[in-house]
Amino acid sequence: MAISECQYQFMWHRWNCSSLTPSSRIQQNSVLLQRGYRETAFAYAILAAGVAHNVARTCSMGRLVSCNCDPSSYKGKTPVDAKDVQWKWGGCSHNLDYGLEFSRQFLDTREKVGDIQSTVNLHNNQAGRLVVASNMQIRCKCHGMSGSCELKTCWKVTPDFRIVGKILKERFRNAVLVTQSNLGSVTPSVRIRGSRRRRPDRPRQRKHRDGRRRKPRDLAKQLFYYQKSPNFCERDPTTDIAGTAGRKCNKTSTAGDGCANLCCGRGYNVVRQRRTELCHCKFRWCCMVKCQNCTVEEWITVCK
Repeated sequence: MAISECQYQFMWHRWNCSSLTPSSRIQQNSVLLQRGYRETAFAYAILAAGVAHNVARTCSMGRLVSCNCDPSSYKGKTPVDAKDVQWKWGGCSHNLDYGLEFSRQFLDTREKVGDIQSTVNLHNNQAGRLVVASNMQIRCKCHGMSGSCELKTCWKVTPDFRIVGKILKERFRNAVLVTQSNLGSVTPSVRIRGSRRRRPDRPRQRKHRDGRRRKPRDLAKQLFYYQKSPNFCERDPTTDIAGTAGRKCNKTSTAGDGCANLCCGRGYNVVRQRRTELCHCKFRWCCMVKCQNCTVEEWITVCK
C-alpha cells in the first residue's frame, strides 16, 4: 500500500519510487534508504505510516490474533456530526495505538541511535505516523424507526491513505535540511532551504503580508533530510537510480510530466504502443456484465 501510494504521488517525477521495489529490498538493501535525500525522507515516512495504517485497520477486521478493535471509550469527545442527536461510541474503531506501536517496534528498532542517518530516519518514521494519528476520522451510523436518526453509533477509522500520501508529499516539498550539529540539541537549529544559518535560540519568524508574524513550523511534523538529492536522470545501479530513459512523457506539457523535465534534455522518441482494453460491455440479465477485449494502438512519447 505504501509503495503504491509513493508511486502515485511521484508518478511524474524523475524519481518515481522505483528504488522501493521489489519489496524484499525495502529495508535491507535499498541504497536510497541508506542516504539522506528528500526522497529518502519521504520513503521512510510513508513506509512507517503505511505499517501503522494497515495494522490499525487489520486489527478492527479481526485478522490478527494479537489485537482487535480499539478498546478506548473516547470519553468526553463528542463527534462533530452527532452533537444534535443522542449518540454513543460503538462499532469497531481502528486500533490506532496498536498500529503505531507495531510500526515503532517493526521499523524503529532497526536504527542505531547516535549518528545523523539513524536520528533522521527515526524522526521521519515518527513524522509519517503523526500524519495517520492526526487525521483519524469519525464514522457514524443512524438508528431509529423509518430511517430516522434518533440514535447514532460512532467509531473512529484511519484516514484514506491517499490523504496520508498527499500530506506527506506536501511535507516532502517543504522538507527541512539538517546538519550533524543540529541533532544533538534539545532545540535543534535547522537550516531551511534557501535560508542562512541562524542561532538555535532564535528561530526565524516570517511575516504575513498584513505584517502579522507567522507561527514557527512544528518541526515534529516536518520531514528531515541532510544530503542534496541527485537529479535522478541517468541510470546508476550502484545507487538504485533507474534513470528516466524509456519513461512516458507529455511533449506539450511544461509541468512535471513534460518531456523537457523528465527527459533531462536528452529529447524523446515517438513510438506506437499497442495495448488491450475492455470494450463493448453489455449487461446480461441477471446479473453480469460481459465485455470484449479490444486492441488499441496509439502514439506515445518516451524519453531517450
